Amino acid sequence: MLASIDRAILLSAAPSEGLLPLVEAVTWLGDSLTRTIIAAFVAVGLLAVRAWRRAAVFVAIVAGGAGANSAMKAIVHRPRPALLPHLDAVTSFSFPSGHAANGAILYLSIALLMPARHRAAALALAMLLVVAIGTSRVVLAVHWPSDVLAGWLFGLGWIMLWNQGRPGRAAG
Repeated sequence: MLASIDRAILLSAAPSEGLLPLVEAVTWLGDSLTRTIIAAFVAVGLLAVRAWRRAAVFVAIVAGGAGANSAMKAIVHRPRPALLPHLDAVTSFSFPSGHAANGAILYLSIALLMPARHRAAALALAMLLVVAIGTSRVVLAVHWPSDVLAGWLFGLGWIMLWNQGRPGRAAG
C-alpha cells in the first residue's frame, strides 16, 4: 500500500519548466554544504556573544543528527526512485531523506535559539522552510514521499530528544 501511495505522489509531483528553478533553489537550502555554512555562521555567532555551551550543543545537535541520518541510510539501503529522471545529482541511499531530516534539525534548532518573544514566529518560518525543502526532493524525483516523511519525523524526534525535559528552553 505504501509503495502505491509513494508511486502515485511521485508521479503527480513533476514540476513545470517555470517552477524548476524555484524548486532547485529551495532544495539548495537543504544541501549539506549550505547547511554546513549556515550552521558554522550560527555557531560563530553564538561564540561571538560568548554563548559557549549553546554553541557546543548546537553543533552537537546538527552534526550528530547528520551522522545519525547517514547511519540510517547505510543500514536501510533503500534505492532512489527510478520512475522518473532525477532532477538533482544524488549519490547516497534514499531512506530517510537527508535534506528533510537535516533541514529540520538545522532550521528548527536555529528557531529554538531565538528569544522567547520571537520563537513562535521563527518556528513557523522554520517549519514552512522544512516542508518546502522536503517537498522539493519529491518534486525533483530523488526521494519517495515516505523517505521525506521519515526524514521529517527523524529530524523532529532528534530535536525533541535534545530538548527533552527542558520545557520553554531553546536547544542549547
